[in-house]
Amino acid sequence: DDGALAIGKFPSVSDTRAVTKAEVLTLTLAAKAGIQAAEARIVDSDAVPVALIRRFDRVGAERVMYVSAATLLGIGRDDTTSHSYTEIVDVIRQTSPRAQSDVEELWRRIAFSILVTNVDDHLWNHGFLHVEQGSWRLAPAFDVNPFPDRQRELKTWISEEAGPAASIENLRSVAPYFRIALDRAQDILTTVESVVASWRSVGESLGMTRGELDQYADAFEHSERAAAVA
Repeated sequence: DDGALAIGKFPSVSDTRAVTKAEVLTLTLAAKAGIQAAEARIVDSDAVPVALIRRFDRVGAERVMYVSAATLLGIGRDDTTSHSYTEIVDVIRQTSPRAQSDVEELWRRIAFSILVTNVDDHLWNHGFLHVEQGSWRLAPAFDVNPFPDRQRELKTWISEEAGPAASIENLRSVAPYFRIALDRAQDILTTVESVVASWRSVGESLGMTRGELDQYADAFEHSERAAAVA
């Protein structure tokens, strides 16, 4: 409506769940959990729910340079090696003018991904925006989706030692590497979990029906939620 560029994501004819609504739900929850997330909303287009996601690589008519985490790490599309969030931490410390702030933001995003079962978190789904010569800041979160029927394993491992398991225990184990004190880490987990716990009410506020929400229950209701507050 204001002339800004956005991406419209349409449901597939083969979708068996309300995929576009669920993506807007998770991005809305992410923002409530203190994560910088792409601005998103559902737009009805001839009774088709379209996820309208505002582009964050534009400021007015100006384009802001963007690269994926894979690009900053020098990883090509044909790379089959497993990579980790600790590698992203290393590149943040090399390129960000506010490194620790971005590192803590990344840790919060991992916590959120675990709690909403966002397991398509490959390195092309993390990005950076250019701020000045040679400097990059973590871009807003995008392509964050709940997967109720997927194995609880992250595409980007928490660390080489922890492996792919999407567990709060593994996330806690890397807090020292992220230079996050354990009491601060628990504060973040408590905040994120309390927001994720409201997923049904937030979904209802976005127009999702009870049936649509029930299809995503396994993505939001699981043992790692309890582990986050244990």
